[in-house]
Amino acid sequence: MFNSFISYLVTFSTVWVYTGAECDRCCTVTMSKEFSNLADEVQTIMSRLSDDNEDFIQSVYVQNTRAPVIVLYSQNQIDDLRLLCSQDCPSNLRSVLSVDRTFNLSSLFVTVMVFRKRKVTRKCTQELLIFIGPIMLHGDGRYATYHHFFSHVNAALNGCSVDSSEIACDNFVTGSDEKLALVNAVKPTFHNTNQLYCMIHCKDNVRHHLTIIGVPSKFREQILTRLFGCNCVSESPDEETMDDRIADVMQYMRQKAADVVSYIQERILPKISGNNRVKWQESWLGKHQWTNNNCESANHLLKLQVRIIL
Repeated sequence: MFNSFISYLVTFSTVWVYTGAECDRCCTVTMSKEFSNLADEVQTIMSRLSDDNEDFIQSVYVQNTRAPVIVLYSQNQIDDLRLLCSQDCPSNLRSVLSVDRTFNLSSLFVTVMVFRKRKVTRKCTQELLIFIGPIMLHGDGRYATYHHFFSHVNAALNGCSVDSSEIACDNFVTGSDEKLALVNAVKPTFHNTNQLYCMIHCKDNVRHHLTIIGVPSKFREQILTRLFGCNCVSESPDEETMDDRIADVMQYMRQKAADVVSYIQERILPKISGNNRVKWQESWLGKHQWTNNNCESANHLLKLQVRIIL
C-alpha cells in the first residue's frame, strides 16, 4: 500500500495543486486490498533507499512499538522551498510555509508542507498556484515525530545532515492550525520562525466552545464578529487599535457571557495578537486574516485522487 502511495506522490509532487475544480493533471490511484503487512511494506521501502535512482524517499525512521516515520521530498522541492520561503526571498515573491496533518492512509497519517509560487498563476483565473513540499507519513501526532520531520527538512535546506541546534537557515514564516505538538516542534527546529495560526480554525473552535457552554446565539455571533469579523481584533492595523478592540470585546463578554472570558483571554487572544504582530512585521503578508487554505486544498485533492479499498 505505502509503495503504491509513494509512487503516486512522486507524480503528485511534481505538479501544482489547482485552486479551482479541475484535477486533470493528476491521476486517480486505486490501491488494491491485496497488499502485504506493514513490516513487509516498510522493508520494501527501506530497500529502495539504497537505489541510486531513488530521489524521493529520503528516510525511514523505525522505533520499537512505534509506527515508522517516512520522509518524502525531491531536491527540487527543497530548492523551491529555500528559494521562496526564506528571508532572502524578495517580499513580493515570498510565501508562508504551511504545514498540516491531513488524513489517514490506512494506519498512518500524512503531513504535508505547501507553499505558493507568486510568479506562477492559473491562466484562466489568475490565482496563485499551490505547490507541494516535503511530506511525512507517520503513525502518531507526538512532538518527537514532528521534531524529527522538521529537523530532517531543515537539515536538507542547509545542504547537509546537521543537528537542529546547528541549523543556520531560519527566519521562515510558518503557518498551521492549533495542533500543539506540531507548533511546539517548529520552534526549536526552524530558528527565529514567526508562527501564524489559521483564523478559520480559531473561529470554529471559539464557536464550538461557546455552543458547548450554552452561550445564546445572538451573543455568540456578536463575540465572533468582534474577534473575527470586519474591523475586528484579528484585522487590527496597529497595537493601539488592537488593544482598544480587545478591551471592547472583553467588556462585552463580561457583560453577556462571563463564562467564556478566561477561554478567550488564555487560548484565543494570544494567537490573534501573535498573528497581527507577524503581519505588522512582515508586510508582504497583507492585512487580512491568515488561513491555512493552502494545506486544505492539498488535503482535498489528495483525498480526491487516492482511493483506498480495504
